[in-house]
Formats: sequence, structure tokens, C-alpha cells
Amino acid sequence: MAPPRTRSIESKSVDGEESEEGQEKKEEGPEEKEEPQSRAVLVSCGRRSSQGLYQIVLNVIMMIRVCKMFRKGLGGFREYQVTETAYRRHPVFSFWDIRKHRRITFNTMDFVAESGFFPPRAIEITQKKPSWRTEPEIQVLLNLLQSLACYRNYSEPLQLLLAKVLRFERFGRRRVIIKKGRKNHSFYFVYLGKVAVTDDEDGSSAFQDPHPMLLSKGDCFGEMGLLSSSVRRATVVCMEETEFLVVDREDFLAYKLDQEVKKDSQYRFEFFREMDLLHSWSNEQLWKLLTLGKVEKYSYGQLISKDVVASSFIMFVCRGSCEVLRLLDLAASPSYHKWIWQHLELIDDRALKTNLKELSPTQRFKEFQVGSYPVQGFSSLKLLHLQKAWEQQGTSSSRKINTSENSLPKTLGPKIKSRHPHVLQCPMINTKYGVLPKEALVGAYMKIHTMEEGDVIGLHQILLPEKEQDTRPLILVSLGAELIAVRKEKFCELIDTEVKDKLCGFKVEYPSDEAMCQRFLMENSWNVFRKDLMQLLVKPRQRSPLTPVRPSRKGVYNPKSLTLDMYSLNKKTKPHYPIFMAPQKGLPPLRVVQAITAPRYKIQELLPQYKNAGVLD
Repeated sequence: MAPPRTRSIESKSVDGEESEEGQEKKEEGPEEKEEPQSRAVLVSCGRRSSQGLYQIVLNVIMMIRVCKMFRKGLGGFREYQVTETAYRRHPVFSFWDIRKHRRITFNTMDFVAESGFFPPRAIEITQKKPSWRTEPEIQVLLNLLQSLACYRNYSEPLQLLLAKVLRFERFGRRRVIIKKGRKNHSFYFVYLGKVAVTDDEDGSSAFQDPHPMLLSKGDCFGEMGLLSSSVRRATVVCMEETEFLVVDREDFLAYKLDQEVKKDSQYRFEFFREMDLLHSWSNEQLWKLLTLGKVEKYSYGQLISKDVVASSFIMFVCRGSCEVLRLLDLAASPSYHKWIWQHLELIDDRALKTNLKELSPTQRFKEFQVGSYPVQGFSSLKLLHLQKAWEQQGTSSSRKINTSENSLPKTLGPKIKSRHPHVLQCPMINTKYGVLPKEALVGAYMKIHTMEEGDVIGLHQILLPEKEQDTRPLILVSLGAELIAVRKEKFCELIDTEVKDKLCGFKVEYPSDEAMCQRFLMENSWNVFRKDLMQLLVKPRQRSPLTPVRPSRKGVYNPKSLTLDMYSLNKKTKPHYPIFMAPQKGLPPLRVVQAITAPRYKIQELLPQYKNAGVLD
């Protein structure tokens, strides 16, 4: 019976162990249930942290991309002025940050994009080899380089070849580009900045000289040095940070630019060879003069020089023509002063029994009253009696009688009153020859001379002493011309005795300001008379009753802008059209006019046979 008990005990013990294990499992059950929950929380936190980190990484990548785009886009803004002028006056400002509890300073000059730099896209093109550049890229450079005046002076085939071989360089201040006494291996166009030409080797004298010889944007140097093996005669140094477009000697010869340059130079050499003034010079002297010269092309109406007399260059007209003008101050002429007051008197006086302005009803009634009043008729009789008395005394009867109060006897003075001139209600200015209305102080451009092909500008006074020279400023305007400009001191070094003798007989006398003022007034009177005559003889064209009204824009050119209207001297309203002002050296700006509209006689009374308009129709 025992074994079964043991079995039962064992079974109980086993069952007991199982029960204990079951109890442990039952006790461990809730802990195992808590572990998955904590794991889920950790997983969710990890997911959140990974998502936050992922978002942070995305934000950083996005910021990097935006910064790259901003940096790349900022390069395009280098052609413009980004910062306002107000910030340029006070570039640094600060403010108090409430969150960080400190002052933050901001300097706007750190974000200024200076204007005029060579565009980054063009820099990328110039960094390529000439053989790798495509036709669209060459065309981009060709269009961009049209802003350089020296580049435009070349022929179109040469411009295309230069755009193909140019490379970009930027140098800082005091950098020596070309050194005196050494051979030249490159040809330079100045795109931005300034360089100085000196006689020393290191270029230090350019920073000590108050007026150095400067080359700025649009100028070039080193062209003739590539055509010959001679050494450099001067040093070129950067006065500031400067950008260049460079043509190397290898590319210059490989793409046959030398042949195109020689074609242009040969034409100019033949031009010098055919001049009578330089007939005695040798070919070497002419080629030297050609290397010293600077070719410049100007379109029609373009200003060449503001003052030819003060210019340091002698200009040879190769092609086309140009005009020499003089800015004439009309108020400085006595004839203008006399002419102005002669016409201003016609505003109130009755010329040829007429008046330019119709009288008001009140004035007509007063004149009728005076004319019909019987007492006034005796004044003329008294004057006739007085004339007869003078004739009996032996006085000439042709004597002109002044009808002012002070010139007549006291018995006649109160009864006869002269017509007083019209009082101008406008500001007056005292001039050398008297008082003039302020608006009448005007000037005009007068053509003095026309320079044709083969003429030389700046040589007519080169050998005269300073006391005998005409120092009046003269303006040179192009009519479509090509010039060769040479410095006067360089040209004087090449002059020989035969050229000096020719220059001594080469004298040009320009008319005086008074003669030009009289010519201007005569031309103005003729133009006004011609206009009035045409309006009298030709019937005006009938316009349609419904004419579209166009709104006037301020600043748009108006023919009245260049016309002085003397009828409007008393008007207080300002004109709605622009007024052109010309600067003067050492004087205030002067208004420029082409014509003057002044009070004048009616043409119907000057030509009484033409009373009705449209006689020639």
C-alpha cells in the first residue's frame, strides 16, 4: 500500500511544485504584461525622436539648399544696387533682442552688391578653352562686350574673334599688369576699375601723382605690343580692384587676330600718309604715331568732348564729320539786352495803330471818353502853335518832340501824359548791361564750324602762347565719325621743323560771342516772320470736330521746352513741360533754348495787301 502513497506524495509534491511554479507564473504574468506596454512606449518614443531627428535633418538640408540658391542668386544681383541709399548713410544699426536679452548689431554693407561686375555666367564661359565655346556662348559674350567703347571700335569679324578667345582676370590694388622694359604677352580690356600708366617700373609714382594718366572701363592697352617684338615703354598698375578681359599672344596668333588688326591699322596708316601736314614724315614715324593713337567711333549726335580747348588730345577725323558748338550766354551780350526791351515795350504800346491784345471793355470806354472829350482837342493846337513859334525863332521844324511831362512847359504838362511802358510783375536780375527778367537769362548752342574727313581738331593753337590763345570752351558733337586721338605732348615730341612751319600758318579764328548772338537773333526773327507769313498765306487745315484727347505726361519732350515765351513772363503758373539746363564751368546752370517768341507787329499791317488768310490756296 505504501508505494501508491509515495506516488501520491510524489505526485502531490510534483503537483505542489507545479502549483508553486504555477503561482510563480501567475505572479510573473502581470510583469510580462507590463513589459510589452513599456516596450511599446519606448518604441513610440523612439519613433517620435527618429521622426523629429528626421525632420531636423530635412530642415537642415532645406536650409543648405536655400543658402546655395541664395548665394548663386546673389551673384546675379551683383549688377544692381541692393542696399538703399539711406542705409548707405547709416550702414550700421542695432536693436535690443528681448528673448536673448542682448543687443544685436547689423551692418548692411556686408550685403551690398556693387554694380558693374562681370556676370558669373560670362565668367564661366571665359574659363573654357576657345575651342570648347559654343556659338550661343560666344554670342552672349559678344552682346555683353558691346558696353565697352574700345571693343565697339573694332570691325565685326574682329569682335567675333575676340569674343572667342577672351579670358577673365581680376587683380587687386597696386598690382602691376605690365612692366616697363619687358615684352608684352597679352592684350587687355578694362571691364571694371581703373589703372594708371606711369614711367617707373613699380608704378608707385601713380599713387603720389595728384593727376595720373588713368584708363577706366571701356579702355584697352597692349594691342600694338602683340604685333611687334618691342619692349614696353610704360608701366600699367591697378589703382583699385580691377577686372580685365585678356587676350593671350598664343590665342592672338592661333586664331589670326593679327591679320584683322593689321587690316584696320593699314587703313589708318594710309590716312596719315595722305595728309599734307604729315607728308614729310617717314613710315616709322607714322607707325609710331599710329601706336600712340587711340581709335574712337561715335554715333550721330553723340558728345565727343565737352571742351575741345581744354582737352589734352589732338583728334584726327578719319571718317564722317563732327560739329564744333559753343554754348552762348545771351544775357552777356548788349545786343540781346537791347532786343529784349525793344520787344517788351510792344506788350503795352500801340505799334502801327494796333495792339497785340484786344482791349477790355473798360479800357475801350476810357479811350472813347478821352478821345471825345472836347478839352483834350486843344492840346494838339497848342503844340502846333508852339512849333510855329519855334520856326519863327529859327529852330528846325523837324525836331522830335518828347511828350513826357518833364519835357513840356508846365502849362501843358498836366494835360499831356505819355503812355508808360507795361510794368512787368516778374523777378529781375542785374546783368552787365542792365536789368533783365529772370526767365530771359537763357543760352543757346551755336554751330561754329564743321570738321570733315581729314581735318585735325586741337592744332590751331598748339604753338601759340597762352596769352594769345582763345580759351572759350568749345563743344564737339559727332555726326557719325571715327577719330584717332593722340596726346598733345606725345605729338609734340614727333614734330619736326617742316611740320612746325605748316602749323604756324594754320590759324582758325572763330567768331566772337557778340557776332554769334546777333546771328542768333536774326535767325530767330526770320523764323518767326516765316511762320507768321505761312499762317497768313496758307489756310489752316481743318481738324475733325472729335479729336481724341491724349493725356499729357510729365517729362515727355515738348517743343515749348526749347522756346522762351516772353508772353508768359508775368504768369505765375509753372510750365508742365521739362526745361533743359546746360552745366557751365564755375557758373550756375543755364537754360537752353532754340527760339524766342516775343511780342511783335501784326503781319497784316506790315503787309496790308494780304488781309485774308489763304491767299495762296
